[in-house]
Amino acid sequence: MNSERATFALRIGFAAAAAAIVLVGASLNVTGHSGGDAFFAIVAGLLALGSGALNVNWQGSVPLGVAALLVTLLSDHFDLRNPGLLLQVAGLLLLGIGGFVGSIAYRSFSRAISTHAVDLEAVRIELLAKERAFMAATADADHPKHPGDVAAFAIIAREAGADFACYYASSPDGKQFVPQPPGIGLDRLHPMPVQRHAKNAGPLLSAVEAGREYIGNDQTALSELVHYLPDDLHVARLMAVPMRIGDLIGGFILLGKKEGDFDDDDRRLAVTLTLRAGAQLASAHAVAASRRESARYSLMNELIKEASGKTMDETLQLVLDKGKQVIRYDTGAAVLFQPGDTYVMLGDAGQAWGGGPTEPAPIDGPLAKVRDGQPVLRSLITADEHIYSGIQPDTAGGTVNEALTPIHGNGGIIGALCLGRTGAIGFTQPDVPALDELGSMAGVVLENSRILQAVTGQASKLDTALDALGEISQALTTVTEGKTVLQQKTLEAAVRVTMSTAGLLTRTTPDGRQKVIMSLGFPATVGEMEFQNGQGVVGAVMLSGRPTAVPDVTASFDLQAPPDLAAYGLQSAICVPMLEDEHLWGTLSVFGVKKHEWTANDQRVLATLGNQGVVAIRNAELYENNKRSIWELTNLQEALQAATASLELNVVLQRVLAGAAKASSAQIGALALEDSGQLVLKGGFGTDSTTAERLALGLGGDICRDVMSTGTPVMQAMGHEAGADSPLNPRAVLCVPITLRGKPQGVLFLANYQVGHVFTDDDLKLVAELAAQAAVPIDAARQFEGREDDNIASLQTFANFVDARDPYTRGHSERVTQYSLMIGRQMKYAPNDPLAWRRLERGGRLHDVGKVGVPDEVLRKAGKLTDEEFEQMKKHPVIGFNILQNLKEMLTDELVIVRSHHERYDGRGYPDHKKGSELPMFLWIVSAADAIDAMTSDRPYRKGMSLQIAVDQVRTGAGTHFHPDVAEAVLDAVTNGSFKLVTQTSMYAESPVVGAFENPTG
Repeated sequence: MNSERATFALRIGFAAAAAAIVLVGASLNVTGHSGGDAFFAIVAGLLALGSGALNVNWQGSVPLGVAALLVTLLSDHFDLRNPGLLLQVAGLLLLGIGGFVGSIAYRSFSRAISTHAVDLEAVRIELLAKERAFMAATADADHPKHPGDVAAFAIIAREAGADFACYYASSPDGKQFVPQPPGIGLDRLHPMPVQRHAKNAGPLLSAVEAGREYIGNDQTALSELVHYLPDDLHVARLMAVPMRIGDLIGGFILLGKKEGDFDDDDRRLAVTLTLRAGAQLASAHAVAASRRESARYSLMNELIKEASGKTMDETLQLVLDKGKQVIRYDTGAAVLFQPGDTYVMLGDAGQAWGGGPTEPAPIDGPLAKVRDGQPVLRSLITADEHIYSGIQPDTAGGTVNEALTPIHGNGGIIGALCLGRTGAIGFTQPDVPALDELGSMAGVVLENSRILQAVTGQASKLDTALDALGEISQALTTVTEGKTVLQQKTLEAAVRVTMSTAGLLTRTTPDGRQKVIMSLGFPATVGEMEFQNGQGVVGAVMLSGRPTAVPDVTASFDLQAPPDLAAYGLQSAICVPMLEDEHLWGTLSVFGVKKHEWTANDQRVLATLGNQGVVAIRNAELYENNKRSIWELTNLQEALQAATASLELNVVLQRVLAGAAKASSAQIGALALEDSGQLVLKGGFGTDSTTAERLALGLGGDICRDVMSTGTPVMQAMGHEAGADSPLNPRAVLCVPITLRGKPQGVLFLANYQVGHVFTDDDLKLVAELAAQAAVPIDAARQFEGREDDNIASLQTFANFVDARDPYTRGHSERVTQYSLMIGRQMKYAPNDPLAWRRLERGGRLHDVGKVGVPDEVLRKAGKLTDEEFEQMKKHPVIGFNILQNLKEMLTDELVIVRSHHERYDGRGYPDHKKGSELPMFLWIVSAADAIDAMTSDRPYRKGMSLQIAVDQVRTGAGTHFHPDVAEAVLDAVTNGSFKLVTQTSMYAESPVVGAFENPTG
């Protein structure tokens, strides 16, 4: 700031000096002149002033100075002896100096003004950008109604300056991000739905799922969102902004620039607008949900109020009458499930309203599913079928629609609502939430009616307490909750029913003591205590085997500790034995902070609850043990089923290894087979094959060789090196042999790395059993692999024979195979699946094998086929499929290619008229390759096209004849030179030129 002031002062000084010098010089210049001489003196002064001002341009300054001197001499009539001439010359000199100093001051001021103008323009541009961001971020002030999803998306794309954009929304089930049409500037890009929470998610989707913006420097991340990236696509900057709806990610906005960059303002603006759009959606969803919930509670309260005092039949009729506010239906009835797998029908279908339920009937197929908790949607059912809702078709032979939804009671599914609709529009999957809601409402209303009737019939407060205790005891027999949960529920129920403050649950140890297994209201140290005979109230029960009540612990010195009840502020206690087969299983004790006279009812309640608790906890323990056994058997069965479901050796080995790792909770595994006297790694789990080989055959090489030689499993803890966490530093290993007919064929090697996660005897037993049983499918797969190679060679020879039958298409299958591989490489098809490439190659070679069933006179005809002959030719895909379908264990993708290679993307192909996503991508690759070879090969009735003309036909047929992504890949592959025609010898080079797809025989 001080520097700027000094510069400004200097400029002012220069200007003032210039003015003073000019004033003095002008005075001297006109001294002694008058009339015309004064005019010439003034002109000379102006010329001198201009000469000084033009000092930076001597070509102009010198002539002006000379002219000023000449005019001065003219004004003195060239009288050099005039005494005033010297003063005039001095005046001219001062005027020149004044012009020089003035020009310096002028240029300085001009530069300063230009600099300030540039600075002001930069500030103006920055303010405009801030105003744009502010106006976009506060657009709500101008638009009372929030814009829709698409409008908000367009605003975000425009304000961020994106060249292309796409809005992805989360699917209703939250499993996918789905692109929402229309996109902006996508051109040749075809966004696809993508899976959420995928293990192999790339950086873009990972960032979105984590709620972070993604910024990319090129189009690489787009491969997560599209099948194919065109070669001519160039992206300078990519940005993905997650859209939060509450605490969830409801989608994201994808923005891209082909040139330039997103600056910080663009990024902040995109984030702000996206957050605002998410907030608007969240608000709209919350309002809608609130309205639905309000309507639901209103209807529920209305049902409960009107159902008061009604019978169960009347209550169900009320539910069916009011239920039409939740979902549309024409008639309705209700089913109540009875003991013995039977049901009774209420309502119009059973004609029982007012007359009681119908006779019990056995539960059949649809109702069996409802009883298991599944809603059943029945469409277009006839009068010959069992119609539960009572609805009848309007005409003879007509159909109706039904929905059967469970009625949920406290004890599970107690019945079903049966709703009927006439007409063509039946119940669909989106109706299921409304059906569930109606079933839940019916359950609540029925339970309230039942409870009201039960309360009305209760005789006394004691009966009420005992009934409640019975319900609690019955709930404790739910073994699936686990023994710890049941122990806690038992103790909490005991404290609550007796209105006590604290409680203890103990269990008998092998040495006859009582150990605390659950405590409530005590410090953690009490939970570690053990009691012997005679110690405290628990010890008293151990000795007597009967309940012991202590109204005042201060009056019973021998029963007040342990635990020290007085120290914990407790003054009363009661303890009852928990018996199993007349033996002491444990004790149940409750304690109060006040003196309390325990009654016989208190003892009765606790004794009942304690005995029920023993049964429940023991059942839970048995259940957990059985669950473990079932889990082990299930893992074994699943692994063996997976291994035997394929005859691909690599697939079998990988599934066996994965099953073994899952069964033993191993983190890394390896499977090696004996080959020529050496162990060779065949598969890895949890790491790459190189690391798996170094772990099993390097670090664990001695263990594996020992297991192979002895046939005995090895399970041991390893010497873990502190601070050296790596795949080659496990804490525990397990190695078992894979034995067939008494001879080891290989080994399974498993490793664990977490502290405390050692392998157990159960793990050893389960993995050894799996390895023993997996030896058979492994051996079968090894033998099949050898036979498969022979069979495939025979099939390829057969395919070559079929090609050879038609001299005009000889080599066609091989060319189609090569073209398919070229297109697949351009599309980066199945980059990590060599088996998929193998199937693609085999499918190309076998695709025309069905031509063996086409008559020679049709196959070898030199001219154009007639319509009848062409129909015969069109049968070859089905003929080929029928020939090869018995080889389904060996051929998978190949069968699809053989049958469907003449289908079209728009569904107008043959033989099955399938289209679009109904067929896999590999089929569309071979279909395009087949068409390209047909177009570029010479036939007797037409000449083959050039590659460029064929490519134009592919471009024209994209989306109709060809899959759009495959067509794009063909265009790019031809452009970059990776797709070239395979050289072939033409028998009819002089054939005429006709249409591209006219009567093709390829």
